[in-house]
Parts: sequence; C-alpha cells; structure tokens
Amino acid sequence: MLRKMKTRKHEHDEVPHTSPALPSAQVQQPQLQPTVSNNRCFLHFLPYLRQPKEITYNSCQLKPKVEASDYFDSPSAKSIGKFFSKPAPEPTYEAVLQEQLRETENRAKELKQEWQTSGCTVIVDSWKSKCDKSFVSVLVHCSKGTQFLTSIDVSEITEDLDELESMLSRVVDDVGAHNIVQIVMNDVSPHMQMARQYVLNKYDSFFFVLCADHCINLLLEKIAALEHVSEVLMKAREITRFLYGHALPMKLKGRYVQVEILSSSYLRFVAVFITLERLVSARVGLVQMFSSPKWVPSGWACLDLFEHIQSIVKTDDEFWHAAAEVVKVTKPLVSVLYKLESDICAMGILYEAMDRAKEEISLSVGYESDFYWCMIDRIWDGYLHSPLHAAGQMLNPRLFYTAGFQPDAEISSGIAACTIQLDKAHYNARKASAQLEVYEKKLGYFDTDPAMQQIMELPQG
Repeated sequence: MLRKMKTRKHEHDEVPHTSPALPSAQVQQPQLQPTVSNNRCFLHFLPYLRQPKEITYNSCQLKPKVEASDYFDSPSAKSIGKFFSKPAPEPTYEAVLQEQLRETENRAKELKQEWQTSGCTVIVDSWKSKCDKSFVSVLVHCSKGTQFLTSIDVSEITEDLDELESMLSRVVDDVGAHNIVQIVMNDVSPHMQMARQYVLNKYDSFFFVLCADHCINLLLEKIAALEHVSEVLMKAREITRFLYGHALPMKLKGRYVQVEILSSSYLRFVAVFITLERLVSARVGLVQMFSSPKWVPSGWACLDLFEHIQSIVKTDDEFWHAAAEVVKVTKPLVSVLYKLESDICAMGILYEAMDRAKEEISLSVGYESDFYWCMIDRIWDGYLHSPLHAAGQMLNPRLFYTAGFQPDAEISSGIAACTIQLDKAHYNARKASAQLEVYEKKLGYFDTDPAMQQIMELPQG
C-alpha cells in the first residue's frame, strides 16, 4: 500500500507536456518571478499554477485586447443612462504643440500690425547670468501687449563699439525704424551709450531713454557714495546682519518688530534705502526687544557683538538722526518708483512725479536741498529726460485740465520735438497738430461728462 502511494505521488509530480510531440526531458519549468516585461504572461499563467492541468499552445495565447468602445457599446453601459456618449479621444502632444504654435504666430501678427498703427516701445534689457555671462533681452511693447523678440549673448562684445552698434541696428531693422517711438535701455556703460548715440544718429526717427527704475537706482547710488551717508549705511548694515544672522534675534524680531526690515527689491540701492527707512521706523520695537526678559538673561547679552549693537540701537541718537535725514532725501525718490509700478499712464506722470519729489526734498531738508537738486538734475538731464516725458505730462488730461496748469518752455519744446519725430516716422504730423488743438481747447468729446469721469480716474503723478 505504501509502495502504491509513493508511485502515485511520483506520477502526480510529473511535469505535464506542453506538446505530445515533445518528451518530458525537454520541457522547461516556467519562470514564476514576474518582471515588467512578462507581467501580463505571469498573470495569465497564475490560474494554472494554482490548479495544475494540461497546458497547450492555445491556452498560452493572450486574450485579445478589448477596446474601450466595446465597453461603451455594451448593453450594460447603455443601460446606465439614455444619453450616454463616448468620451472624446485625447489630443496628441504634437497636435497641442501645433495649435499653440498657430496661436503664437497669430498673436505675433496681431502685435506687428499694432506696431504699424500706433507705434511701439523697444525694451533692451541687459542682465547677467549666474555664471557671469552678459545677455541682452529684447522685448517690444505696444498698446495690445508685449512680445519677446530675442535674447543675445554679448559677453564677448561688451567693449566692442562696432559690434554693439551693429546689434542695436539689427534690432531696429527687425522691428522697423518707422514703427519705433522709443527705445528703453538699462545699461549705462560708456560703450553702450556711445553705440546708442551712433544708432540714434543713423536713424533719427525715435527716442533713446534710460529705464526710470535704473535711473533712480543710479541716483541713489550717487547718494550712497556720499561720506555721511555711507557711514549711516555701514551701521545700518551691522544691525540688519545681526538681526538676520542669528536664531534668537531673528525669533524675537518677529515679535517686537511688526514689519519686514529687509527689502526684496531687485535694484541694489533701492533695496538699501528701503531697508534703511524700515529700520528707522522699527527703532522703538528694537529697543523693546533688547530690553525684553527673554533677551537679557540669554547668553547673547554678554557678548561684545551684542553690546556694540545695543549701544547703536539704544544710545546712538546721532546715528538715528542722521539716518532719518537720509530717509527724508531718499524716500521721495523711492516713492516715484512705487507710482511707476502701477503701470497706469507711467509716461504721463514721470515728469510731474520727479518735480514733486524735488519739492518734497526741499521742504524736508531746507537749504541742503540745492545740493540734492543739482545731483538729481544731472542724472535727469544726462540719462532719463526725454521730450516724451514732457509731452506725456501735457497729454495727461488729469494734469492739463487742472486749474492753474501752465505748460513751461520745456513742455512746449517737448511737444514740438515729438511732432517733428512723428513726421520723420511717416506719421501725419499735421493731423496730430490738429488733434492737439482740439485737446488743448477741450472741444468735442473732451468736454463731455463720460470723458471727464474717465479723466478723474487717471493718476496725477
């Protein structure tokens, strides 16, 4: 009996043949370890592994793939709802890319047509990468939007006057000299300024101006270089480094000082003076922080560095007075940037905003204002001022229709210069002069209530 059971056991363990023509010695055991490539085959063989039975060639064939449409057309799917419909097939990446390309090309054509109709501003943005390579990005702005034109690596030609002049000329030719109203730059290097002058003499149909943000940053850089200002900035830098360089001061600062002291402006000297302004306003909170019960018993109170910072914050009234005087000069200039960032009629408020900043400085510092006025005028006349700014003030109806407004000689000459440039750019200068007369006399639509309501919504500067 035992011999028969052993015989049956061996018979049961015998590997089944995959084909009657093949001997059992040639049959290999199937690989039972599933991988990514044979996952489907493994799942197919799983029932046979659980219940061994004869495996034939037909049983090894994979089941035919069932399409999604077969499920959607099945009676069970149709019974879900009377209005059942198949989902639309997903578009391919290539189709999406082609659609986006068509939209971009149509948008570019629309903007180029607007350049020819109402003109455009070319923005030449100079910047440096993290690996210290110099680039120039060119954008074109008009009333319907801004378009990126190109980006040029100028690392090898920053001091090559001929190459810089050739680069700017190619940009002008690509956009069309007759379509350009002004070219705005942020590079004040001598070579770029000379190249700008050559291009201006070559075409003579548009204006070249420096970006207002970088112009004010340049002005603040000149102020920061003054001896008494640099001393104030040095002590302010010591305080901020101490507050943001250690854990405990950083934690207590958030409790006693309600504002963020450091500025995140991308313009270096704008950030410096905004930080100084916030530091002056936070002095009371800093004094309370250095006198708090969590600070005095700590180990920081015994350090020489703490004693130095504490003496500046608590007892150095001369520093805080000098810092407040510096803020009186720089705050009006920084406020000009805030007004321009609104992007509402920026050209029409810049001239007035700079005049108001100079008047505010005069009221704040008294007789010393003459020194700062001369510094502002040198930067304004050398880099920023353009006939477009003077014309923009006159063409801002919120300012022009104000009682007592009298255009000075500079504004009148700016209007005349812009009219002459219109004629050079193949615009109808006579038509512009006729429209200007209607505007000055407040005729037609300019004297209606809807027009006056829109005028009151414009900024004054």
